[in-house]
Amino acid sequence: MSGSVPRVPSFFIGASSRRRKWRHQRKAPGTQTYPAAKCRSIEGFALIDILVGLALVGVVSALIVTFLGQARTMVRIQNATQMQMEVDAATRFLEIALSNAEALPLMQSTPDDVIYFSGGPDRLQFNGIIAIGFGSSALRQIAIQRTENNSLAIIQIPRRGGAAGADDTMGNQRVPLIAGVTGLHFEYLDGAQRSWSADWKLNRRLPAAIRFRISVAKGGAAYSSDGFARLNLASLPAERHY
Repeated sequence: MSGSVPRVPSFFIGASSRRRKWRHQRKAPGTQTYPAAKCRSIEGFALIDILVGLALVGVVSALIVTFLGQARTMVRIQNATQMQMEVDAATRFLEIALSNAEALPLMQSTPDDVIYFSGGPDRLQFNGIIAIGFGSSALRQIAIQRTENNSLAIIQIPRRGGAAGADDTMGNQRVPLIAGVTGLHFEYLDGAQRSWSADWKLNRRLPAAIRFRISVAKGGAAYSSDGFARLNLASLPAERHY
């Protein structure tokens, strides 16, 4: 018994064996392989790509500039057309008003000088029926002239039984017809003489016809419109000569 070696329990042998194995694994060089990191591809633009992009930008810019130029041209044409329509509308209004002139004495007439119509190159006066409200009209002495602020105006002078004087401005109504007038010219046809003149002031007579031109400037452009009015109550010859 004294010479025998004590037996070590198997539990300790197993634990020691496991520790040695663990140390061996720690000291041994790592044999585990890891997948190599994927190389990221380097992306960029080639020279041809940049040139194509610049060409596209140039084409788009040219199209935009062309479109804007056409848009400005269309706006100018539209404004010019609208302004010409306004001048033509003023001309048509004057034609209708003048054609309805009445053979009545003007308020500045005297027993020895009875004037139905007074006209000059840039202004005229006559009696006529004109609208004074919605659905109503009245007899007024009407003056058409160019005002100091370069607008064409119609001045309505109420008649008070012929008692008002030419300088009576009480109750006068001034209606601007069109602004920016640079020229206004009237001419009057004498039906008896068959001739045109720039002035009219004949006793108890209306001109047979009136022709005129309105010139307007706006936005750096000039517009004009020609009008012709045949007076309904004037004595016209069978054949007109202009």
